[in-house]
Amino acid sequence: MPSIAFELQIPEPRQEEFLAWVDDLAVEGIWQEGDFVTIYACPDDAASVQEALEGPLAAYLTGPIMVSEIADRNWNAEWEKTIEPIHAGRFRVRPTWTEAAPDGDWVELLIDPKMSFGTGHHESTRLLLSRMDHMVGKGDRVLDAGTGTGVLAFAALACGAVHADAFDYDPLCIENATENAALNGCTDRFAVELDDGSGLMASPPLFGGIGYEVVIANINREVLRGMLPALNSRLMPGGRIGLAGLLTTDADIMKGDLAALQLEFLESHVEGDWWSAWARKRT
Repeated sequence: MPSIAFELQIPEPRQEEFLAWVDDLAVEGIWQEGDFVTIYACPDDAASVQEALEGPLAAYLTGPIMVSEIADRNWNAEWEKTIEPIHAGRFRVRPTWTEAAPDGDWVELLIDPKMSFGTGHHESTRLLLSRMDHMVGKGDRVLDAGTGTGVLAFAALACGAVHADAFDYDPLCIENATENAALNGCTDRFAVELDDGSGLMASPPLFGGIGYEVVIANINREVLRGMLPALNSRLMPGGRIGLAGLLTTDADIMKGDLAALQLEFLESHVEGDWWSAWARKRT
């Protein structure tokens, strides 16, 4: 079947927040390039997608919606061709269809994405990866909230974590993270569940209610703000929490939320318009 393409103009700093809402729509694929985003939908779903773009999501758009019909193609295969290895901190993240590192200076993480966030190409992923070896210690247990491809959990394991639990609300991410765990040889130290974060304080609680020395969450501001108390409840005294998926304009709000939970602010880092932070639970 042909696909319906919606070509949109959205400033890059607002795209991640926009795409968090798009996740709830019936879309087949997404393409980002600079300030432009193209959303692909099958003809049966095109009307509902267009209704959302012209309604609650219209505030994100800075130009007209260009709609076109395109012939059937394997869009995932086309997208895969654009994924190249990236470097962040001591890590080199690459898909299996690219060549291994030419030397031994990098810790390689194999990530074959299925349109899941977490290829390492986004600034927020790189911001957390770049500090992982400073914040994760040998023997730590790690919780990865909104795991996507699993890349942050696998990086934590490479830094000496004994085990990483992860969750995501998207079934495709669960499948993808499980496959990537096998690629990185850590299936015996990695567990992933389908959950939106509500299971953290459920009865029985997600992952048996155990505590973690490190919690990492790369999502978006509003989801993080709502989830932060639950994440804090699973953080051990002295444990570290890393947050990303945030814009520099979110910094003051997030610092206030961390302080309200009596989490000690440790550091923040910026790449482009994106901001990440680490904090510690007081002992």
